[in-house]
Amino acid sequence: MTPLRGLAAALAVLFAACGCRRAAAPAQSTRQVLEGFTLTQTVRGRKTWQLKARSAVLEEDADRARISEPRMEFYSEDRPVSRVRSLRGTVRLDSHDVRLSSSVVLEALEERSTMRTEQLDYSSKSNLFSTESDVAVERPEGRLRGRGMQAAPDLSEIRIFNQQAVVQAAPR
Repeated sequence: MTPLRGLAAALAVLFAACGCRRAAAPAQSTRQVLEGFTLTQTVRGRKTWQLKARSAVLEEDADRARISEPRMEFYSEDRPVSRVRSLRGTVRLDSHDVRLSSSVVLEALEERSTMRTEQLDYSSKSNLFSTESDVAVERPEGRLRGRGMQAAPDLSEIRIFNQQAVVQAAPR
C-alpha cells in the first residue's frame, strides 16, 4: 500500500467516524469522493483554522484534494477572526496548503474589511494568504485595488503590490 493510499484510507475512516458520507467511486479509480469534507488545524489543542467543503475528490497520484464550495474560518484564542469562501479550490494533503479559486471573498471580522480576488493561496507553514491576481480591499477608511498581495488571515497586516488606486471614504 502506498503512503498516499494509506492516508486516503485513514481519511476515509476518519470521515466515516464523523458522519460524512462517501460517494461510491468506480472500482478501477485512483480517486475517492468525500461529501462533507472537513479539515481542522490545531496548535496546542486550540483550533487555528478549519476548512469545510461540500465535497472533496482525493487524487491519490497528485497528493491533493479538489474541493467544491470551500469555506475556511480562522481563529484567535478560540474566537473566529476571519472567514473566506470560494466556489472551488484544492488542498495539498501533505502540507495542508490551500488554493481557493473563483469568486474568492475574505471577510476580516475585527478589521471590518473585505477582500475579493479570483485566486488566493494559503500557506499553512507561514500562516499567510497570497495571490498574484487582481485584488480589491474594502475597509472602513476606504477602498484599495492592486495586483498581487500578501496578508495575514485576519487582514491585520496586508501588502498589496502594484497598487492601482486608493479611494478614501467620504467624511460623515
